[in-house]
Amino acid sequence: MRFSFIPILIMKNLIILCYILITMIFSACKEKQNLKIAGSETMNAMMRYIGSEYEKNTSDIKVSVEGGGSESGIDRLRKGDIDIAVSSRDLNQNEFDDLRKTGNLEKIRVAYDGVALVVNPANPVKQLHLIQVSEIFSGKIKNWKELGGSDSPIQIVIRNDKSGTQDYFENHILKRKDLGIDEFEKNKSADFVSTAKIVKDNAEMAAFIETNPSAIGYMGMGSALVDHGEKIKSLDYARTAKDPSVSPSVRNVYDRKYRLARELFAIYKTDQGDKIDAFISFLTSEKGQSAVLKAGYLRASLPEVEVSSEPNQH
Repeated sequence: MRFSFIPILIMKNLIILCYILITMIFSACKEKQNLKIAGSETMNAMMRYIGSEYEKNTSDIKVSVEGGGSESGIDRLRKGDIDIAVSSRDLNQNEFDDLRKTGNLEKIRVAYDGVALVVNPANPVKQLHLIQVSEIFSGKIKNWKELGGSDSPIQIVIRNDKSGTQDYFENHILKRKDLGIDEFEKNKSADFVSTAKIVKDNAEMAAFIETNPSAIGYMGMGSALVDHGEKIKSLDYARTAKDPSVSPSVRNVYDRKYRLARELFAIYKTDQGDKIDAFISFLTSEKGQSAVLKAGYLRASLPEVEVSSEPNQH
């Protein structure tokens, strides 16, 4: 009796092929891991863009980004609701101590961002210096005609107290910390005018200013130029009346000409899994830092700075 090995070989090949197909189908249907990021509204658009770039290279991770403000993100990280908190201000001592109780804490600088003063595009005022801004937001200057604008009462718009941008603006501009410790001590009791409209995020601020010609607010430069540039106008800024007024841009922040700038941070636990470590590695890599620049922010690491990139290129 003769045996043919051809059917046996075909059967083996079919089994192997079926195994490969099943493996491919299983991999395709495998549920993606969710990497949760939340916090700073200033960093929201940037992190969404970086997340989308990361997903192109990492098929098994879905990056979810939410706002809520820096304080909210830090609090959610402490509770274990998210994987990474993003903040437009540094941790205070109480936050640092509380987070350390819940795991091994790490904080990295992600980028630098300017804070833009924003008004309605129809507003003829083009520039302001620090003391003018402080007096506007504290209510001492009440009408745009005092600044060379139209005869109309100024409408102040501010963020809520969970905002890192709010915290920075309140201390460095309203209370004049950028003019030195003596000036800060004299003005540390300064407060926002009681009639200020409080908004939850940059989108709400931009929408309000777009429909209110006499309004003025502030937001992260990247958000102002990239996300809301068609709705609002960013003003040039000077630290003192004697300094030249400078427009908010990546180039001017990098050159330290635009003086309203601060660090942006990512905060996370180092003992919570490989998916967090892998994303942080991407965030600090050349690809990640290039994405920071394309999103309209100044990258934190500068081995190959390309400050000529325009914020709207993504």
